[in-house]
Amino acid sequence: MVLNVVVCLKQIPNPDLQFQISPDGKDIRRDALNYKLNGADEYALEEAVRIKEKQGGRVVAVTLGPKRTEQMLREALAKGADEAVRIAYDDPSAFDVGKNARLLAAAIRTLPHDLVLTGVQSDDYVNSATGGLLAGLLGLPHASVVTRVVVRERQLEVTCELEGGLQRVYALPLPALLTIQFGANTPRYAPLPAIMKAARQPIKELGPAALGLVGWDSIALPYSFGVRGLSPPAAKGHAEMVTGSVEEQAKRLAQMLRDKGFVRR
Repeated sequence: MVLNVVVCLKQIPNPDLQFQISPDGKDIRRDALNYKLNGADEYALEEAVRIKEKQGGRVVAVTLGPKRTEQMLREALAKGADEAVRIAYDDPSAFDVGKNARLLAAAIRTLPHDLVLTGVQSDDYVNSATGGLLAGLLGLPHASVVTRVVVRERQLEVTCELEGGLQRVYALPLPALLTIQFGANTPRYAPLPAIMKAARQPIKELGPAALGLVGWDSIALPYSFGVRGLSPPAAKGHAEMVTGSVEEQAKRLAQMLRDKGFVRR
């Protein structure tokens, strides 16, 4: 069975960086940041390409963001996506997950889609909300925290990770939406010829008019949203380094455990 797969990708600030709050207190400073593909989305992209390789069809990579996200889309093309689409929404932070999901859903409606994949969560905001919201907006059955996907005629057999190391297997009709868990597969590296080819491929850009909107602020929302402020988490404690010989460290650690009530005297 040939499938049209849409995979939603997000570009995030490199988590190895030290972030600073911007002067207005409502975002991080972005003037010196570098960006990368969101961790869970790497697995969603790999799953999309593997499905195409097994079933045939096409993979379309879709993102929401400014011009810099095109580097990430070219990475997706080099790894096996057939087409790249950027929703030209230039909010660098895009905190409002409800608005983001509505814009993504509007774009996906313009594309053939038998299966929509997202990562299970983003590494920056960790809402784990976009996939579920997309499924609701598109009217698609969905499964979350998916670790295995098998296509069987017009339905999917998916394995989902539960708490405590448990798993649950579902059958879903197509079209459907899945959020892919970390470790579901092993993402591939892009070979140099594919990287060079991807650098020349066009990236489709969708503005408000292509999504049936007058402007980005004209999308109907059933709520109001605004960022009041960002702040780093308050330090709640401190680490104490235990030095000395191994014997001295062991004695000190044992005494600390007794003092804190973890070990009875």
